[in-house]
Amino acid sequence: MEKVEKKPVSGLSRTGLRIWGLLFVLAGLVGRAIIGNELLGLQQISGAELLEMMQGSDNVMILATVTLILQALETCAVPIFAFLLVDGFERTASFGKYLLRVVIVAVVSEVPFNLAFSGKVIDGSSRNPVVALALGLVMLYLFRYFGEDNIRQKLIKLLVGVAGILWAVMLRVDNGIGLMLMICVLRAFRRNSMVRNIAGATGAVVCTLFSPFYLASPMAMLIVHFYNEEKEFSKNKWVPCLTYPVLLVIVWLVAKFAF
Repeated sequence: MEKVEKKPVSGLSRTGLRIWGLLFVLAGLVGRAIIGNELLGLQQISGAELLEMMQGSDNVMILATVTLILQALETCAVPIFAFLLVDGFERTASFGKYLLRVVIVAVVSEVPFNLAFSGKVIDGSSRNPVVALALGLVMLYLFRYFGEDNIRQKLIKLLVGVAGILWAVMLRVDNGIGLMLMICVLRAFRRNSMVRNIAGATGAVVCTLFSPFYLASPMAMLIVHFYNEEKEFSKNKWVPCLTYPVLLVIVWLVAKFAF
């Protein structure tokens, strides 16, 4: 019997989406941790002082502009990783193992996150965004547990979503509100890809109420649009999970020793 060759699937795989998301994350890390903190010293100066520096130096003006652009690009990672979390939750064979991996990455990332953004090992001013992904997974589990057959169940799910967002606020999770809101939106409209993408772009626009940098984030749904929904089989699921803390360490080392 002649063997039929399987045609390659077009579009983006989960790995492809993850790479796009990490590129946007890297843009934000470079913009905030290296250019913003190290080159411009934004942690030590006020907004008025920055404006005065920009008026007196073209180099400062250029660096400040690049920082703003990179921070805006960083927000494009929010819809992508929110989508990957919702999709991963729907596909996973073991919620417990999935949650454990995300929690471990959140814990492992905390010290590198603090070092990259504040230079401190312990910094209570903010938490790394993977914490929001862990909260989002718990929220998704509760959404499934309570179901959605009647008004009472839908009301409970609404309260769960609000509680998830409030937890992200109380824990001061970096980009926490945006992540939790996008997880709720993308989960609610997950059944139809076109409606999901439109709702996701709309949700990203709503995020601008919390930060103007989210004006760029609707573009991320154009990337999600090309997701091919093919199931991937990975021998080692920890490699993609640990990429974020590794990026944080690299950025911290560059900021510490190169400038």
